[in-house]
Amino acid sequence: MSQENQPTNFYADCMKYFDSLRKQGKHDFAFEDEFFYTMPAISEKMISEK
Repeated sequence: MSQENQPTNFYADCMKYFDSLRKQGKHDFAFEDEFFYTMPAISEKMISEK
């Protein structure tokens, strides 16, 4: 996988994971905390690469 697609793919995969959890009525608070903590850095990287 190319480096340029990693942040986008990671974000999309996380959204699928969160959607799957919601449909099952489950939560992964530890991962959600980590995801939302790192998301600003991932978003900034995605913007700066364009």
